[in-house]
Amino acid sequence: MRWTPWLAALALLPLAAGCAGPMSGGALAPSATTTTTVIGWERWLAVDWAAQGGAVGQDLDGYVRSLHGSPIVNVRLLAQALDGNGNVLGQRIEWVPGVVPGLQRAYFRIPNMPAAERYRITVWEFETVEAGQGFL
Repeated sequence: MRWTPWLAALALLPLAAGCAGPMSGGALAPSATTTTTVIGWERWLAVDWAAQGGAVGQDLDGYVRSLHGSPIVNVRLLAQALDGNGNVLGQRIEWVPGVVPGLQRAYFRIPNMPAAERYRITVWEFETVEAGQGFL
């Protein structure tokens, strides 16, 4: 039997479905100890931000900086409001709009976080765009 590209794709479909992202089945949820789905994200991205009073709660504004030469897409950040003991008072996963260009930065805003003693922002997930892959 001759394998055509569509038949090969069809054969791989069950494998791809089993590799769906961690949030698809709800298996991995953010917590005080689970703050990312990408171990070592700090090698790819840096997050600079500040909290400021908003209309309702605190707004977290900042930039995600790419430490990699290729564009980075589908960046989602985990913002957590923490008490003095590090307990999570509130949390939210938010998208960074658009693309983080290679070796550049992209702005983000996470509005209306609950009042807390301190905040933490980590990169929940992202995808890199390698040479030859189109994006947008």
